[in-house]
Amino acid sequence: MLNCHSIRLKINLDNLASNFDEFRALCPMAEVAAVVKADAYGVGLAAVTRRLTLQGCASFFVAHLQEGAQLRQQNAASEIYVLNGLLPGTESAHKTHNLKPVLTSESQVRLWIEFCERESWTGGAALHVDTGINRLGFRMEELDTLKHQVEGRLHYFDLIMSHLACADDPSDPRNREQVDTFCQVRREFGALRRASLAGSAGCFLGHRAHFELVRPGIGLYGGNPFANRSSPFRQVVSVHARLLQVKTLRHGDYVGYGRAHRLERDSLIGVISLGYADGYPRYTRSAANRDGLRVYYKGRAAGVLGRVSMDTSIIDLSSAADLKPSLGDLVEVCGPSQSVDELAKSIGSIPNEVLTALGSRSVRSYLGDTDIPGLHR
Repeated sequence: MLNCHSIRLKINLDNLASNFDEFRALCPMAEVAAVVKADAYGVGLAAVTRRLTLQGCASFFVAHLQEGAQLRQQNAASEIYVLNGLLPGTESAHKTHNLKPVLTSESQVRLWIEFCERESWTGGAALHVDTGINRLGFRMEELDTLKHQVEGRLHYFDLIMSHLACADDPSDPRNREQVDTFCQVRREFGALRRASLAGSAGCFLGHRAHFELVRPGIGLYGGNPFANRSSPFRQVVSVHARLLQVKTLRHGDYVGYGRAHRLERDSLIGVISLGYADGYPRYTRSAANRDGLRVYYKGRAAGVLGRVSMDTSIIDLSSAADLKPSLGDLVEVCGPSQSVDELAKSIGSIPNEVLTALGSRSVRSYLGDTDIPGLHR
């Protein structure tokens, strides 16, 4: 009961497993890894990695060293890559936790080689080449320097990788350009055990984009990785908040900070335990969403009124007055009535941001795999 005011995340692990199998069917010649950074996109690192390991997933990608160390405590056998590279002084920690940094610069490669030679440690780091997103990674014009740097030392590395910039639109011609470029990179580093280019959306670009390993993220959690097509994945997460108060206000009354919203009719008003500290947006960023945010009470739409506060939001329950909403009832933020993709679109965001934000101080429960220790229905 200590968490009775918190928002509730219900995670369907069977749907998570189904989405993982969808990627395996889509990429039959490649290993399917899982991106589990940011506490598995806010869904819960321990539960997600345990279920995916049981499903046959053997490789995971995190963003930070701390995430990798946390995952290693829970998972002794899997390969764990740390996407944000190797910071000076962290080489020993990577060895201690048997983590594989994704190296993005000449200085990082030098640090890794020196450490591996000094400690007689093979390591198995990854090399990240930038093929068009201009974020992390070696530029194409640096490949000759990189090849020279790792010559005779390739046993310290086991993966060459890159990242697609436009995969959310499969028709974008720049996808083909990047795949062609990475094919060239793969030939240059053919002695490495495997290569990886595709994330969730990239898996749909055909077998030339798959190489030896794909690394889906948001698609595993039921989010739509595409900008302009429907999602092929099962919903994994539903989010609910508690009703803290229900009251009737009159036409002309104002609600919220700054008295920003004036009621145009007598209304049944609810206050729910969901605010911007929970990752709910204070303002919508979607110009097309003139009507603002919506939540749902027993399938009935309830608009969010005025400004979202730190810990609460005000909603219009008038459409559900006959259902007699009361203190403690659950209000759906996303779920059967509104998918995480629809919620993201309504605020001008993406499902990745919505899930990681809403998972920040939530209470989670899990459906499926009740044999997993520590999980409950």
